[in-house]
Amino acid sequence: MKKFTLLFGLTLLAACSSEDKAVDDKIITKNDFEALAGWNTDPAALFRGKAHSGRYALKVDKDHEFSTTFEMALGYISPTRVKAIHLEAWVLLPSDKATGVLGVQVIEPETGKEVFGGGIRVAEVVKARGKWEKVEADYTLPENTTPTQRLRLSLWRANASDQVVIDDVTLSVK
Repeated sequence: MKKFTLLFGLTLLAACSSEDKAVDDKIITKNDFEALAGWNTDPAALFRGKAHSGRYALKVDKDHEFSTTFEMALGYISPTRVKAIHLEAWVLLPSDKATGVLGVQVIEPETGKEVFGGGIRVAEVVKARGKWEKVEADYTLPENTTPTQRLRLSLWRANASDQVVIDDVTLSVK
């Protein structure tokens, strides 16, 4: 009976882990900013206050035009061409003076030229000030993207005179 229970438990565990892997294969990056693997780190851009989850979030303010940036070659994201991506994050805007943009770009690595650009103008979609609110958007990438081009994600201050804070960011293949 013990062998049967052990075998059943291992089978159940294997079934659960293969199901989770299918979902995780679409995630490009998911970060709560407790760790910054894959992100260009600027310690001053970390917010140590009321994070959505954990102890840290990312911020921009009058002293920080751009947040820490995630960047990865499209070829590392998927063995096939990435046609569309989904972005979601939790945003905290303390006041009406917080107006940032959570931006997504595809960049040509040799020239730095932008091939694609999109973003969420957070002040236009966040309804409540002083509370965490989820934002999300889908983006269709141009058909001429190549595996060597780089996908970037960062928060831009966009003339905000008050801080803009993001946490629990997920970027995934749609």
